[in-house]
Amino acid sequence: MLLEAINGFQKGEKGAAVEVYTTPYEAYDIEIVTDEGTTKGLIEAVLPEQIEVVTDVRFSSIHIEDDGSSAAILFSDNTQVKVKAEELYTKKTSIQDVN
Repeated sequence: MLLEAINGFQKGEKGAAVEVYTTPYEAYDIEIVTDEGTTKGLIEAVLPEQIEVVTDVRFSSIHIEDDGSSAAILFSDNTQVKVKAEELYTKKTSIQDVN
């Protein structure tokens, strides 16, 4: 959960860490989601003091559509995040382009 407003996202919005960095300093890329699990956007290089880590929510299950077009990820608090395959491909491609 965001402890302050960052890049147009409001204090209190929820998200999931999708990338963790340790050098040159600890930081996270956070995917911000609605209560319904829809992705609102990505915030990069978030510092630990800018977020509150909620440890009582855990990964529960993942369902991949038969055609592979998307996946629904369910967490223990019943939050569901839907990710389209092209979003994952785009992220993977841009990471490979940097390396």
